[in-house]
Amino acid sequence: MIKTAIVADRRYARHFAGRSHPERPERIEAMVDMVDTLRRDGLVRLSPRQAGLEEVALCHEPDYIAAVERTATLDRYAFDSDTRASRDSFHTALLAAGGVLTAAEAVADGEAENAFAIVRPPGHHATASRAMGFCLFNNVAIAAAWLVRVRGFRRVLIVDWDVHHGNGTQDCFYSTREVLYFSTHQFPLYPGTGSLDEIGTGEGTGFTVNVPLPAAFGDPEYLRAFDDLLMRIGRQYRPEFVLISAGFDAHFRDPLGAMQVTEDGFAAMARRVRRIAAEFAQERIVAALEGGYDLRALAESGKSVIEEFGREADEPIRPVGDSERVIQILERCRYALSPYWDFA
Repeated sequence: MIKTAIVADRRYARHFAGRSHPERPERIEAMVDMVDTLRRDGLVRLSPRQAGLEEVALCHEPDYIAAVERTATLDRYAFDSDTRASRDSFHTALLAAGGVLTAAEAVADGEAENAFAIVRPPGHHATASRAMGFCLFNNVAIAAAWLVRVRGFRRVLIVDWDVHHGNGTQDCFYSTREVLYFSTHQFPLYPGTGSLDEIGTGEGTGFTVNVPLPAAFGDPEYLRAFDDLLMRIGRQYRPEFVLISAGFDAHFRDPLGAMQVTEDGFAAMARRVRRIAAEFAQERIVAALEGGYDLRALAESGKSVIEEFGREADEPIRPVGDSERVIQILERCRYALSPYWDFA
């Protein structure tokens, strides 16, 4: 029996960005309602803890943390036109970062083989000094930095399948090889970063992998990218811990993206990531919620990943269907990365 820890808490609904804002409290309600219906063996529910300021400071500058903290004294505050806060946002953001840390602790300590942290606000756009793209603190980046600096892991793989590029996560680890960042994303789309020639700098060159995909790509193209790039690079990197920025806004029903991924597609991507974790990381894998703005698609896609986390990691990986449209993009990615990884 595979033990999966689920970090979920209705307190995440306290962050409020505005009545018409797509990153709304109902997102967490839909996900927690879904989790309440699950009857899968091996599920363990965990309550999140708040991240300490010193943990947030692993990725964010002190002045920026103080700026987010000041929003707790204001009814409303806008960092930009997309990214807004209310009185409860600072503490909810600490709880989001702490929720992913709670999941990472459980997996690192062997209390569960894998985990899913259902948190909000999302995080992967937040940079060291800036809130953007609905994100205040970079939950997954904080967890990755904590795994490296506090728990002593030497190689952490982050897989980001959100429809938007995780510019903040990329920035955090752009010059290090302790964290390998792999992103599939619609391009061009907010925030405009994530071109295939963004591959890192200094000793981190080659350890950022971007797969920019045009609109209307779906399961076959995503899975071909995972098979041809992620699986090959991941097996050479040999990660000791794996994190997923699990945004579900690449779903075909999502209002903010224009991709065609299905629930089965997300499960198939999760299976491939789990295979890498099983081969090299003693199955240690934590997914954290990022985007996803159609409530039904969000809940059903999250359920598909949680169910996949309960299957044996060595179950067969089905062949990819017709994916000819993505081949040219993958060839260009391989060309940019060929000095650093073997694609023979």
